Amino acid sequence: MVPTGDDDSPASRPTALSVAVEDAYREHAALLREIAEKKFNLPPPDAAAIVHDVFSSFMIHKDNIRDARRWLVGAVCHASRSYRRTSQRTSQLPENVGDYVDPKSPGLEGRIVDRVTVERALSEIDPKCRETLRLFYAEGYSAAEIATRLGTTAGYVMQLLHTGRKRVRKAYDDLLKDGKR
Repeated sequence: MVPTGDDDSPASRPTALSVAVEDAYREHAALLREIAEKKFNLPPPDAAAIVHDVFSSFMIHKDNIRDARRWLVGAVCHASRSYRRTSQRTSQLPENVGDYVDPKSPGLEGRIVDRVTVERALSEIDPKCRETLRLFYAEGYSAAEIATRLGTTAGYVMQLLHTGRKRVRKAYDDLLKDGKR
């Protein structure tokens, strides 16, 4: 029998967790949306989605959280930064994108060959340089963020980036010269 909500059965009564999360949502959701919209300049629909994601995570980790307000504010700030980081790497294509296509650009086959060549060149450098390049170019982290993550200084990260670019460039040129492309 499916509960209809009219009876007072255990299945129709809210759990303590759902009540606690609902209370936290009522108390903090407006503040969290305001932080995402005003501090991080997110569009309102995206800010609301981030707040919902944060509360989903809050439900999962509720038992391990000492101060709900601080945790929620921190989580929405981290999620908003992550949103900013990924949205900076994407942009809307113009409607007349066909006007901008380079007729001399390689077709699908050429792009696949280029990608395989770059991957092969990346595989020939040491893992620390490769990881630093990936974090900087693919993930969008700053040198300072990478330094924190690797437990080193931003200057050393810049040196790793320089060395990594130089080694990848040399490996790529060697692959092209050897005809292994």
